[in-house]
Amino acid sequence: MRNFGTLYRFELKKLWHRKMIWIALAILTAAAVLIPVGAVTGKVRVSGGTDQVYSLYEIVQRQRTDPAGLEGRVLDTDLIQEAIEKMGVLSRTTITVIGSDNAEASVTVRQADPDELVRTLDGYVVQWEYGDIWNTVETAVGQENMTEDLTGEDYYAALDEARQQAYTVRGLSDGARAWWDAQAEKLERPLTITGYPAGGWCSLAEAAFVVNLFIFLFAIIALSGLFPLESQRRTDALLQCARNGGTPLYAAKLMTGLTVSFCGGLITLGSTAAGCLILLGPEDAATAVQQLMYPAYGAPMTVRQLALTVCGIYLAASLIHAAFVMAVGLLTRGGTSAMAVCFGTMMLFIMVPALPMSHPWLSQLWSLLPTVFGANGVLADPRLVHLGGYLTNFQAAPLLWLVLTLALAALAWLLHRRVPNK
Repeated sequence: MRNFGTLYRFELKKLWHRKMIWIALAILTAAAVLIPVGAVTGKVRVSGGTDQVYSLYEIVQRQRTDPAGLEGRVLDTDLIQEAIEKMGVLSRTTITVIGSDNAEASVTVRQADPDELVRTLDGYVVQWEYGDIWNTVETAVGQENMTEDLTGEDYYAALDEARQQAYTVRGLSDGARAWWDAQAEKLERPLTITGYPAGGWCSLAEAAFVVNLFIFLFAIIALSGLFPLESQRRTDALLQCARNGGTPLYAAKLMTGLTVSFCGGLITLGSTAAGCLILLGPEDAATAVQQLMYPAYGAPMTVRQLALTVCGIYLAASLIHAAFVMAVGLLTRGGTSAMAVCFGTMMLFIMVPALPMSHPWLSQLWSLLPTVFGANGVLADPRLVHLGGYLTNFQAAPLLWLVLTLALAALAWLLHRRVPNK
């Protein structure tokens, strides 16, 4: 039992030969691939002049060619007013009325047909693209402020105000505010239009949280019976009496569980990434997260950087998922009971994605747990962790998970050393 490599390969081979693991991995991977597939499934009826029916896939592929010519333009006053005009909510047409006293009065005419642009697939996509600009600006300034005299300065001032409001709501200290303000000075102003919303990288960043739950579910199915099998076969007492004790076997099983969970996470995340980038395209790679996802986020970050960071973080989460499942298996000494406890824990985190801000430290700690991280905008939560310097959620979460993984591994080792009462 001194040859750890032999034990590790034996346990790995034994685990990968279980059909249930491959079935679970195939189902969860297929479910992960279906996340981006849903964005191109279905049809849309385009009306105006003549009725045409197009598939969402056709629309997405046409949108990737940028028929409105917005690629590379900056989100400034001209583009905002152009989007308002193209959307048909306000017209740039002005009627000048001359009264009997020769006084002039100008009024803006509202268009009666907001679908004026929708005549063909290109027209529909053009309106869709300008609609994305409209929605981006409206999210920041509010619907009541979407008027034809809205300027780019108004939009960016609204972003800054939203950012400061988020700091106030989250109760940030003066030091944390100063740290974020220093980051905000690096933000690109004005934003440059690249790609389109719901592109491949944006969809991957949004889908990764759901895939993380798939990774946890895979760990539950694959690893719940890894250690309880010794108790079920009545070999646990014999292993403790071996010449080198049960520690080498425990280490081999632990590394096997971590490896299998990590590989499962790599496969599911990789499948989702491939589906997103192939079906929806990578054109949104350089788009700022403030434009598409988190308007009030206070640091420069592109959608591709966010997606890759999130995927890396959730791969790290696969390790703590595995350690937790194995520790519960050793505690319950039963595969079925361990599976039930782990599944119930996962459902608890899903049902309670956030704790009240009346307990700030507990609320922040809860939000950094792997099955909650990413829900309800946790990724963009401005609260910082102070460890000799300020750490964002992206930096603090993996460190917390590493500590918890080591703690669970130590707990599992103590449970594995228990002498069974039989």
